[in-house]
Amino acid sequence: MMQILDNEKEQRILPIFRLAFRPFFLGASIFSAIAMIIWAIFWSGTVDVSMLMYGNPIWWHSHEMLIGFTGAIIIGFLLTAVQNWTGNPGVRGWPLASIFLLWAIARVGLLFGTANIIWMIIDLAWVPLATYFLAKPLILRKQWNNLFFVPLLLLMTLLNAYLHFMVLGFVDFDLRGVSLSVVTVISVIVLVVGGRVIPFFTWRGTDTAQITRVKAIELLAMIPSWLLLANVLLPIPDAINQVTLPALFFATGLTHLIRFVRWRTFQTLKTPLLWSLHAAYLFMIIGMFMLGFHFLTGDISYSVALHFITVGGISCMILAMISRVSLGHTGRSLQAGRWIIIAFLALIIATLVRTVIVSLVPTMILNSYVISAVLWAVAYTIFSIVYFPILTQPRVDGRPG
Repeated sequence: MMQILDNEKEQRILPIFRLAFRPFFLGASIFSAIAMIIWAIFWSGTVDVSMLMYGNPIWWHSHEMLIGFTGAIIIGFLLTAVQNWTGNPGVRGWPLASIFLLWAIARVGLLFGTANIIWMIIDLAWVPLATYFLAKPLILRKQWNNLFFVPLLLLMTLLNAYLHFMVLGFVDFDLRGVSLSVVTVISVIVLVVGGRVIPFFTWRGTDTAQITRVKAIELLAMIPSWLLLANVLLPIPDAINQVTLPALFFATGLTHLIRFVRWRTFQTLKTPLLWSLHAAYLFMIIGMFMLGFHFLTGDISYSVALHFITVGGISCMILAMISRVSLGHTGRSLQAGRWIIIAFLALIIATLVRTVIVSLVPTMILNSYVISAVLWAVAYTIFSIVYFPILTQPRVDGRPG
C-alpha cells in the first residue's frame, strides 16, 4: 500500500523535480555550456562581453565554474545519494524546486547584474538550504560516516561568502588564494566519492573479481588529503607553508596513485562509462603533482597545474558521473552512446589544449583558451541534449525517483 501511495504522490510531481540529480545535472550542464561560450567570446576579443560577467570576468569565471557549476553538481549528487544511504525519500517537489530556483536566480543575477549584496544573499542561500535536507536524514539514521559532507558544504558556503566580499570590496581581493581553497574542498569531495564508487563500478562493469578497499591504503590516501585541506584553509606562516604545501600536494598525489593502480584501469578501456572515470581520477593525481612542483620550484605554471585538476579532474569526473548516475537512477541500461563518447573525448581534448598546448606553445595561449572553452561547451551541450529527455521524463521502470 505504501508503494502505491508513493507512486500516486509521485505522479503529481513534475518528473524533473522527483530527485535532485534531475534539475541540477541538467541545469548545471546547460549553464556551464553557456558560460563557456561567453568565456570563449571574451578571450576571442570579437565582442565586448565583460560587463555581462558581474563586471569582473576573471572573478565571475572562477566563481561560476567552482560554485555555480560544480557546486550544483555536488548538491544534485549528494541529495540523490542520501536516499540510498539512509533509505529515507530524497528531497523532491516544491522544496527541491525552491533550492533549484534560488540557484538559477543567482546564476542569472551574476551573469547580467553588477556586484550587489542582494545577489550575494541569494547565492549564499541555496547551499545551506540543500545542506539541511542532506543533514536531516543522515542524523535521523545516524549515518555518521557520511555526515562529514555537511561541514564541507558549509565550508564551501563560507568561502563563497568570502568570494562575494572580495568583489563587493569588503575584504582584500585574493582570488587565487580563495579559489585554491575552494578547489581543494571540491577535490577532497571528488577524491572521497571517486574512491568509493570507481572500484565498485569497475568491478561490476568489467565482470571481474571484486576490488577490495584496503583500510591501510584508504587511510594513506585520505590523511594527506585532509591535511592539505587544513593547510590551504589555516593561516600558516609563509616560512612553514613553503615546505608543507608542496609536500602535501606531492603526498596526496602519490598516495592516491597507490590507490589508483589497484583499480584495473586497462580492463575498462572498452567501457566508456568506466574509462572516463579512471581518466578523470588520473588527471586529479597529475594535477596534484603539478601543483606540488609549482609551489616547490615555480617551474610549472600555477594556471596550468590548476586546470589539470579543474578541467581534467573535476569536470571530467562530473561528466562521467552524471552520465552514469542519470542512467542508473532513471532505470536505464548503463551504456554510453556514440554522442556521449564524443563528449568525453571533447572534454579530455579541452583539458590538454588548456594545459599542454598552453605550456608547449605560449604564443597560442589566447587561442588555446578559446578552443578549450568551446570544446567544454560542446561536451556539456551534447550531454544536455542527449540527457534532456532522460532527466525530464519519468523513470522507464515506473518506480518513484
